[in-house]
Amino acid sequence: MLNCFNLKYILSISALLLAMLNVAKAQEEDYLNFERNYDELLQSYYMQSNEKALNQHFPKTQEMPTASVAKNVPDEVYRQRLNSIPSAVQLTYNKDVRNHIVYYLDRLNRSVGNMVGVSEYYFPIFENILDAYGVPSDLKYLVVIESAFNPKAVSKAGATGLWQFMYATGKTYGLRVNSIVDDRCDPIKSSIAAAQYLRDLYNIYNDWALVLAAYNCGPGNVNKAIKRSGKNDFWEIYNFLPKETRNYVPAFIAATYVMNFYDKHGIKATQLSRPLDLITDTVVVSKDIYFGQIEDVLGISVAELKDLNPQYKMDYIPGTQDRYALRLPWKYVTTFIEMEDSISNTNREKYDPVYAKQLAEANTTYIEKTIYHKVRSNETISSIARRYGVTVADIRSWNPKIKKNKLQRGTMLTIKTKVAVDKNSLVDKEGQKDDNISEQEITQADNNQTTQEIKSTNTKPDKVNTSKSNNKVSAKKDNKQDSSPATHTVKPGETLSSIAKKYNMSLGKLMQINNLNEDKANKIRPGQKIKLK
Repeated sequence: MLNCFNLKYILSISALLLAMLNVAKAQEEDYLNFERNYDELLQSYYMQSNEKALNQHFPKTQEMPTASVAKNVPDEVYRQRLNSIPSAVQLTYNKDVRNHIVYYLDRLNRSVGNMVGVSEYYFPIFENILDAYGVPSDLKYLVVIESAFNPKAVSKAGATGLWQFMYATGKTYGLRVNSIVDDRCDPIKSSIAAAQYLRDLYNIYNDWALVLAAYNCGPGNVNKAIKRSGKNDFWEIYNFLPKETRNYVPAFIAATYVMNFYDKHGIKATQLSRPLDLITDTVVVSKDIYFGQIEDVLGISVAELKDLNPQYKMDYIPGTQDRYALRLPWKYVTTFIEMEDSISNTNREKYDPVYAKQLAEANTTYIEKTIYHKVRSNETISSIARRYGVTVADIRSWNPKIKKNKLQRGTMLTIKTKVAVDKNSLVDKEGQKDDNISEQEITQADNNQTTQEIKSTNTKPDKVNTSKSNNKVSAKKDNKQDSSPATHTVKPGETLSSIAKKYNMSLGKLMQINNLNEDKANKIRPGQKIKLK
């Protein structure tokens, strides 16, 4: 009987130790996840622009006062301070909460100061949205433990953004997730979705601590814990929750304490300079626009645009496909609205690979060239035809003396092929075709070399056409008298205003010559002909 009792006691102690080990392991994973998110936050454009401020910390030679070391602070002090914070969530103080407070303050004291500085940008956004949906504003501290204020934070499970939405939950609350955009990274849209989700969870549990638990592990797991325990309080169902969730509410309480009493522990808020505190506004984009085009026209860097618009994965906004918003520093908003058409056309071939391909195809023509191929060992007409993309019948028609498929090594075969060339290279300054276009280029390949182009030497020179020569001479004389061209071909990035300036003309006169109104003048395209006379 005694042995049986001892065995049960040993098993109970082992189970308790194992549970404590699992919780400690989960706690350490939470800490590592927090540090990873914070480190990624420091790589953002705005944080890098405040590098000098971020690097301020306690000198290594200076010891912090004993009272400011979190592990030396009495429990009663923490308890009293937590009780003084007005909060919809019951801020219970216990050993787990203390461990998290000590972790934030003693291990991450410098990071806490930086996060307080960042919070001055984000907290007003969160507070306004949470309040609009009837959710307590103190739930803004969730972002501290969820993402460390990193809008591009991604967990191992795939939860993304400031509020760490999973794909399915995000879609449920209207967050678009596709190859181009991920609204879970949008600070405004994700905050609205978080407020709606938190409100819906409260309608189920009517208790904000349980809401936090359900936000972390899902309503299903919380419902199971309530059913198994027979209780309806977070601390009473604590042991029935997943090990990660057991740390979640204590971490939230600790984050609430730290963000309110950091200064009591010798930590100073980092004074982040502009542009973190810059006033911004959003505009709805109606054109397909790349961040690079905005940088080229407005001068705001791609890095800054990415920080303001972390939801866009490819630095590209498909404005013609859906309603997409672009956040900009306030001083750029009006200019962007006025110049949106011009921005979408600026250097488009540089950023849009599809457009660049279409433009290249439009400017490409094919000319026929004759080359000579020197037969190598074991080559056949079929293998040569495959090499040049022609048919066996073609090769036979070009080489009537060839009777058999087997060829003798060293035999020279005539091959006619088409070569892609830029149309602009075929036209001279007067707009006439270059006389050298029709001149055949002969290519001879030996066994050890690739194709080498040479000019044909076995063709008789054409007779000089005196009338053409005279025409060219007269044309040159005319050009000396009037060197200005009659038309201009629009190049990528050019505007009607820049063309007018190039030819010393007024914009109004150029619009009149081409019968263009203001709307059409803003929509000229590369390759379009503009009359100058």
